[in-house]
Order: sequence, then structure tokens, then C-alpha cells
Amino acid sequence: MDGYDALPRRVRLPDFSGRLLSLPDAPESWACRGTGDAVLLLGLGPGAPQGLPFLAGASNVYWLESPRVSHELHHARAEEGDGEAGPAPAHWREITPEAVPELAARCRCYFYSPGLRLDPDFWGPLLGAVDAAQCAPRAGGFAPFAGERAAFRGPALLPGNDGQLLHQELRSALAQCGFGPVLEDPPQPIAASRGVEADNFAARWRVYLGERQPAFLLSVNLRGLDAEGRVFHLCRALGIPVAIWFVDNPWHVLAGVRLPWWREAHIFVTDASFMDSLRTLGARKVFHLPLAVAPHMWRGEDPSACARPGMGPDTELCLRQEPPLFVGRAAFPEKERFFAAAKVPQALEDEAMRVLAASHGPGDAPNFFWWRDKLGETLWPGHDVRRMGLGAERCAQANRVRWLLAARAGMPGGMRVVGDQGWEPLLPGADILPPVDYYAALPSLYATAEAVLNVTSLLMPGSLSQRHFDVWACGGLLLSDATRGLEIFPEELTSPMVLAGPDDMAEKCAWFRAHPLAGEELRWAWRAHLRERHSYAQRIESMLEALCGR
Repeated sequence: MDGYDALPRRVRLPDFSGRLLSLPDAPESWACRGTGDAVLLLGLGPGAPQGLPFLAGASNVYWLESPRVSHELHHARAEEGDGEAGPAPAHWREITPEAVPELAARCRCYFYSPGLRLDPDFWGPLLGAVDAAQCAPRAGGFAPFAGERAAFRGPALLPGNDGQLLHQELRSALAQCGFGPVLEDPPQPIAASRGVEADNFAARWRVYLGERQPAFLLSVNLRGLDAEGRVFHLCRALGIPVAIWFVDNPWHVLAGVRLPWWREAHIFVTDASFMDSLRTLGARKVFHLPLAVAPHMWRGEDPSACARPGMGPDTELCLRQEPPLFVGRAAFPEKERFFAAAKVPQALEDEAMRVLAASHGPGDAPNFFWWRDKLGETLWPGHDVRRMGLGAERCAQANRVRWLLAARAGMPGGMRVVGDQGWEPLLPGADILPPVDYYAALPSLYATAEAVLNVTSLLMPGSLSQRHFDVWACGGLLLSDATRGLEIFPEELTSPMVLAGPDDMAEKCAWFRAHPLAGEELRWAWRAHLRERHSYAQRIESMLEALCGR
């Protein structure tokens, strides 16, 4: 069209996952960190960086580009016939990555933000070094944590609060292991600052740490870690090891992470069946770490005590008068929001329900890995994993209903259900008991039930739930489907309490009613085993061994 000035075509390069990324070259594409008269330019962008307005008046300009990005830009320009963009000005000084920390401590640093997607393995650690240099809690950073047992091991970072999953248990366990103070609210990045205005992330960390040297950071389900890995890279540059404990489906948690920094962390999973897929997608240090007994479930007893429980005439451990019990949600928490954009083919869902009807436990049911294999999609990066999760969650809900109906839920003498109102349309006519406080009422509820049912989530088919530990600790009797997670326990403990399928619940309950002494002996054996090997303090010690490479 005459007189039409076409917009210039942006250079496009593949990011770390192979997806094409259009490269902007406006000044707002650079984020500023730190202050100083000299400038450290990290990433030149696709155009002519000497024209960037925030470089005006700089006493000196030092620059560094990712070799991969430089190579890709060269080829992209050659294919477009654009030629080279031209060298950086002669008075600018190109530097090596090794020079970045020293310069970052005294320069204004401008980082080309799209570069983090283009080459995260190059830029991520370097940006962590920039933040660490500007944080500068002490010359030379922190000494690496050696992990030796000691009465006092120093501070530990545990992002979260008492209302969040496992936080109270882990804070108490850290104190038992000699860590203190436990630092619970590490500073988080805010929206990236652009142009001449520097962000204050490193300064906030400098104030937060003061002279304290955290031994490590423990994050449950990525709590306290941002999607781009800025906190992770800072901690790593400061010599603070980072442990991530996935107590939910790790691929669901990682769906919100945009960059691959997580692959360099020490990763712990409660379900060992996820270890192979995490390693396949690049995780270097993956460990199985099950849940453990929540201390309050001992109900005031000294967990190290050797006295046999349930022998006193007044203890309710001998009074199994209440019908069997199931405690749990009707659906995946925040299911509608998390799966809002996900859909699964109806024909595949119908097939899954047929497979479910013939299944006996989580291993042969249409679990998360069944859906992964059927859909053939990518676990990470992106949101494809939510389709797998949606299919598995629908089957998991149907499976819970199937087991509860087989246990005569809501019928006289049948299974009691404690949970949310979501159960009402799933179990019509059943009397659904309201949720109870985990720390106050639940231990007694477990202890006085004839038996407690566990139905393993198909989102984590090889996992152990908190019930596998808590029910026994408070003196109850747990009956569970055959999750592979039970393999960590001796067979003589698991064989009597594993159900062969939904119809086995009534038969098992009848057997224990007919053999009360055997039931008491099993409870005692479980409690003794859990006391010896399955506290959260012991889980912390296992984590430290992995962090220190022992």
C-alpha cells in the first residue's frame, strides 16, 4: 500500500525449550539492578545497544553476551539477509563471566530480560551472582554448610506460615535437629524494574540476612521460590543449598514455573514413581523422602517411650466403639481454577472409567501415568500436564466414591465420612460430617474408630498419605489400598492392613473384630516402628545427608 510504513520485523530466536521468542529492543526490555556510575550491560539485545538512553553519561560500559545467543543472532541475521548489527563501541569493554561478581558490586547492571528465556543455564547463575554481590552479607559470601550433627547448627530458611502444609511439623523438626532461628519470610522479587530505576531485591536480602548464615533453604512445594528462579540462584550464589520437597504431584507444582532452574535444586518427592520422569527432564539430584508422623498424633505421649499403649483400663485405645471412618476432601483443592483451561477427550475418559471399574488399587487404575501415556503430551514446560492431571483427578474422585460405596458410606453401621460439602452430590443420602481440626479433634477421631480407610490419590499413585503415619501413631487402625509407597515398611506390618480391592474393607473389619488381640498387636508393632524410624526430625537428617552428598 502506497505511503505505508511497515513495522520492522523483530528477530525471533528459539528459547531454551525450542519455542520461538520475538526479541524486543526497546529500553524497557532491560531490567536494572544495583547502582553506580559505571554500567554492566548483560545482554546486548537484537539491535544497536549504544543507542540505549540509560547508557548516556555512564563513566564506563562493560558488557557480556551469552555465546549461545550471540551465535543464534548471527544465524538469524544471516538468514534474513540483514548482515551483522555491528560491534559494540570500541570504548566498551567486553568481560568474561568470571568478572561479573566484582563488577556487579560497583556498577549499575542492566540485564536484557528475554535473555533469561533464551539461555537460562548461562544467565541464571550469573544473575544470581549479581544479586549475591549486591547483597554482600559478608566478603566472600558464606562458607558451605557441612551438615555435621551439632547442638546448634545455625539458622535455616523455611518459607511459609503455620496455616500451610507441614510448616509447623518442619519448624519443630528443624529445632529438634539444632537449627535456629527458623527464618520464615525471605524477601521475594517484585515486578522487574525497567530503565534507570533499580529494584531493591538484593538490598532487602542484605537487611534480612544481616550477619546470619542460613545452613539451607527448605521449600515445600516451591514455597518461597519464584517462577523465574531468582531466589534459588541468589541462594546458590551465596552458598545456601536449596531443598525442594514435593509433597504433592511435582508436575502440577512445576506447571507454574517458566524456567528450568529447578533442575539444579535438590529435589525430594514423597512419591518415588515421579523420580524417573524428573530425571528424564533434567533434574540432577532427585531423592525419595516420604512423609512422617506429625508429632501431635502421639497425643501427648513421649514418642521415644517404650511403654506398651492400650493396656490401661481407662485408655480409649481399647474402646473401638465408633464405625469405620474416612477423612478427606471430595476433590482436588482449587480444582476448578487449576484445571480451568484443561479438557480431556470424552472417549478417553469413558475408557478410563472402564479401566477404573476393573481395578483393585492405584497401580492398575487409570492414574496420572496412565493418562500421561494415553495423551502422549509434555510434562514440562507448559500446561499440557494439567490435562493429564484433570483426567487422573476425575478418576480419583470416582475411585474414592467407589471405595466409599463399597464400604456402605452413609448407611447404618457403615463408613462415616468426614469432609467438605462436595461429598453431598457424590454420596446422596449420606450423613457427611463436617471437617475437623487436624491438630485438635482428628487424633481422637482416628483413635476411637473401628478402622480408618485410606484411598490413595490417582494423582500420586505410589505415595503414602499422612494417614499412613498418623492413624497408627494416635492408636488407630488403618486399612489401605495397595499403594507401592507401603514398600518402605516391613511386610509383616503391611500385609494385615492392605486391602485387595473395594470389597475387601468389610471383610477386613470383620476379621479384626473377631481377632481384637491381633489388632492390638498390630497397632503396637506399627507404633514401635514409627517411633524408631519415621519422625520429621529423621526426615530432616536424611535431607541433610543428601544435601551434603553423603
